[in-house]
Amino acid sequence: MSRRISPHGTANRYAYGCRCQPCTKAATRADAERKLARLSGKPRSVPADASVAHVRSLTERGLTTWQIGRESGVEPSTVRRLLSGQQKTVWSRTADKILSVPLDVRVSLGDVPSVGAVRRVRALYALGHFNYEIASAAGTSRDTVCALAGGRWPTIKVAVDDGVRAAYDRLSMSTGQSAKTRLWAQRNGWVPPLAWDDETIDDPDAVPHTDVVEPVATEGRNVAARWLMGESVVLDRQARDEVLQHLFEWTNSTTEEIAARLEMTPGAADRQWHRIKKQAAAEGRRVWRRVFVPRERQINQTEMEEAA
Repeated sequence: MSRRISPHGTANRYAYGCRCQPCTKAATRADAERKLARLSGKPRSVPADASVAHVRSLTERGLTTWQIGRESGVEPSTVRRLLSGQQKTVWSRTADKILSVPLDVRVSLGDVPSVGAVRRVRALYALGHFNYEIASAAGTSRDTVCALAGGRWPTIKVAVDDGVRAAYDRLSMSTGQSAKTRLWAQRNGWVPPLAWDDETIDDPDAVPHTDVVEPVATEGRNVAARWLMGESVVLDRQARDEVLQHLFEWTNSTTEEIAARLEMTPGAADRQWHRIKKQAAAEGRRVWRRVFVPRERQINQTEMEEAA
């Protein structure tokens, strides 16, 4: 298969032997840009060491070269050459694109590790949810749910993982009616959702919080309001979300302060706040921070006069 030659008026066309005036001007301009970039300390190509290290870190987390290329906007063939060590330098813009892909990137297509989905399904089993109930909420089959619970698949499609996440968000706040799945979870040592941190449940090295006896959530009405009034109550997942929404919406506490009060990580608290806002928007409601957050710097006299 022959390679398609670039159109007239480009430096690539000049490199293939065209000496027309538009191609010559484009080649001269490209050469001048390379010299200026080198003299200004911003070369167009850089050593590939940093890009190679980042690509290897991404592949160690289960991403394929095709997925890395898709998420970074770089050709997969370029990613493969970097990974194999064939390419010692790389264009600066290409390196920037590769390094911009976070290590915890959520890929949009292809296969992903099944660790998070397995833990979520097993946690729902621990709550007593039927496998067909989980399958219906996830938009998948009962066989898929059973395979995930059994840990038979090391990787799954992104669509399946997304479905399990949706089912987990929907069902993890309530208990099911299946004594069979609950007993099966107890026999295998599977833990409920409260034992997992939303921020680390997908991390293969993470472990559930089972070193102490998990407190039983306080029964009765208005548990969230009672907690906010200072009463010593234990929040379940739903009550904790109510408290988190109130603290974000009606106080000027920082994310770190709210997370500390609820014994969460700041990242988990921030993601839950965004999920609450998204759910409210889907229901036609709007939630936002309604309090004034003071600026940390002093206002000078000019700004005070302008404000007046």
